[in-house]
Amino acid sequence: MNAAAPVRWAAIAALTSVSALSQIGQFGIGFMVLPVWLAHQGIDAPRAGLFSASQWTGMLAGLLIAPWLVERIGAKRTVSLGLAATIVAFATMNALWWPLWLVPGLLTGLGIGLRWIANETWLYRLVPAESSGRVVGVHEALIASAGVIGPALAVWCAVDARITFAAGAAFTFAAAVPLWLTTADDGRRVVEAAPPARRRRIGKCAPIGPLVSLGMVVVAAGGIGDGALYGLFPLFADAHGLNTTQTATLLTLFGVGGMALQFPVGWFADRAGLAATVIVCAALSTLAICGFSLAALASWLADASAVLLGGMNSAYITLGMVAAACSDKAALTRNMRLVSLTFTASSIVGPLIAGFAMKARGSDMLMWQLAIMSGALVAYTLGLREGRRQPDRSSSMG
Repeated sequence: MNAAAPVRWAAIAALTSVSALSQIGQFGIGFMVLPVWLAHQGIDAPRAGLFSASQWTGMLAGLLIAPWLVERIGAKRTVSLGLAATIVAFATMNALWWPLWLVPGLLTGLGIGLRWIANETWLYRLVPAESSGRVVGVHEALIASAGVIGPALAVWCAVDARITFAAGAAFTFAAAVPLWLTTADDGRRVVEAAPPARRRRIGKCAPIGPLVSLGMVVVAAGGIGDGALYGLFPLFADAHGLNTTQTATLLTLFGVGGMALQFPVGWFADRAGLAATVIVCAALSTLAICGFSLAALASWLADASAVLLGGMNSAYITLGMVAAACSDKAALTRNMRLVSLTFTASSIVGPLIAGFAMKARGSDMLMWQLAIMSGALVAYTLGLREGRRQPDRSSSMG
């Protein structure tokens, strides 16, 4: 970004609201409440894992085709297609049955994938590098409101199908309003406007920097945990005797943590560096999982652990986005795509492994999977940081 160019804060705010509104419909209801509804329909753990994997597979497809669509029709129209796919999913879900439920599952994921790449790449091109951590933190905090509003709606309406699906479609449709009111250039000409040497470098896939590489590892760990947690937690809760309202309440607490802790995470990343922030967040996630596993699910300790666990799960995505947003603006689309593809691919694997592990070894295998991933991330990042204490280390790694 040219340092002399004015920062388009109005456009940044509008595109952030697009993310927040669509995330409530697409993720808060589509990814968090739909599994609760499916559990109420009597679906078992392997089929719940397959449904969750179908959503993440749809997201993967959206991430893969989004850059191609943005080049041809622009970011605004690409986001619009993603919103439309999700609305179709909500409109058809209640009329279908297993295994046809996998189709709207794919569509909800496709919608998020298209919106994620097109909207957030457009957004982060407008953000000055020195404010990346804080802007990403605010953005992720606002979209994390989906984790509060979606489950809270489920508590209020007892996961009534008509209210749930109508609300999901309404929030998704509402995101189109600030989208189409945004007048900022949507970035189709960024690569074409670069100098010829720069275009060749981008076209030949410049080496992935250490910051983006760490971001990919972080979101891989987060995706395995995220896909398993939100896809299979309703079955974990059911096995521990919780009813639908209690399950939705705990999901709401996950969302409260995700919303409340993202700005502090982004602020800390701006000051302490990415690696140090990853270590702290992964250690806190491990602590939260231990507290959640040892406490009775109806206790204050479980509630506090749910808030911390939800916050740290969301922090993995925040930190991956910080890594991409701080990277070379000319390679931003490539880096955003790498981070988001890594997250989505790992989120497909997460619920599949957890679903079959829970069937074979019991519902507590869900928490074991989360603990293993967060603990491994602490060990990996500590080793990486120690290795980078050599004379040629990169200061950007923190």
